[in-house]
Amino acid sequence: MNTTELLNKYMYPGYMDNVVRKQYPYYDTLNMVTGTTEYFFFQTPVAPFLRNKQLPVTGSEVFFITGISAYPVLNHVTTAQIDALNELLQQSFLEIMVDNRVQMKLPGADFIKYQYANATADQVVLTALNTHMGGNLNQDGFIGRKLPIPILMNSQSNFQFRLVTPGNAVYNGIAFKLVLHGLQLDKLMTFEYDALKENKLQQIPWTLYNTVVIPSGAQNTFQLFQNRATAPNLISGTFPLSNIETFSMQAIEVLVNQPDVPIDPATIFNSRITNELFISVDDRVYYNGDLQNMLSVVAGFGQTLTTTPDLDVVNMFNQRQQLIFKTPLNFPANAKVNFNLTQPAGSLGITGEISVILRGIVTRRVA
Repeated sequence: MNTTELLNKYMYPGYMDNVVRKQYPYYDTLNMVTGTTEYFFFQTPVAPFLRNKQLPVTGSEVFFITGISAYPVLNHVTTAQIDALNELLQQSFLEIMVDNRVQMKLPGADFIKYQYANATADQVVLTALNTHMGGNLNQDGFIGRKLPIPILMNSQSNFQFRLVTPGNAVYNGIAFKLVLHGLQLDKLMTFEYDALKENKLQQIPWTLYNTVVIPSGAQNTFQLFQNRATAPNLISGTFPLSNIETFSMQAIEVLVNQPDVPIDPATIFNSRITNELFISVDDRVYYNGDLQNMLSVVAGFGQTLTTTPDLDVVNMFNQRQQLIFKTPLNFPANAKVNFNLTQPAGSLGITGEISVILRGIVTRRVA
């Protein structure tokens, strides 16, 4: 065994290594307030049990974000709470900015995990039964957004993590915890990490999403990712892409919420499963099929049983799934894209929203 091998065996960090690598989460907790629609994370000093990091990272650190999750500390047991949860999933987003440029924009459905339970009440006492966790469940059990390519937090870079929500009163006073999962490098020698090096193309993880209103049960085709005037909390991008970027779609989820007047969640699911998704790029069909493997529904339905004593029962339904493409669907720069979702005539006539969520990688030309 030579000297270098001997030192690497018994010394930590390794001999001639210029960093210490460690798996390390950054987290911050803020209390939500009725009517407040914007929250900025990692901007206040470290405090026990609330946050372990204040940005920017120091000159001796580099952090690679490999996953993002969040958790509102509330057990959702009523239909009103499920309504508010659907708003949080479909009408909220997390915007990540690096040096004043948007790096990523995630819908709540991408990264928020939540607690829910069936419930019974005898007009006086509410009891939660069969409590579960829900969210964007990955194949390895991680609930949240796993990033196919890490986001780099370089030393002294200017970062902003902005959460935009509807400000629903259900969450007034509720703690909301945001967690950045990843790998931290502690520098033993001064250096500046260059993610691009000689490359003229930059790849970043991206979620493209669009939420639209379901007006009625009549046959209707929703043309997605087309309207640039859509409210920013309901869309993250449109087609065609600009002439400097392409998008590789790795997975897709279609999330339907509970209507304002709750109905049996199974009825919602069965009504939407036959909807058809059509995708074409430059007049070539990329996808044409129903929602069997990509339809998600989060809903609750309450009813009063005619027994003695009369019991109010709330039945929760949480089905989250995404279709993962073995071969990603690639959307070129400036390509003509049709992305349509069609419901047949006689569909369930409910109000509510439907969100189409595309997960993948954007490649941008930077030079």
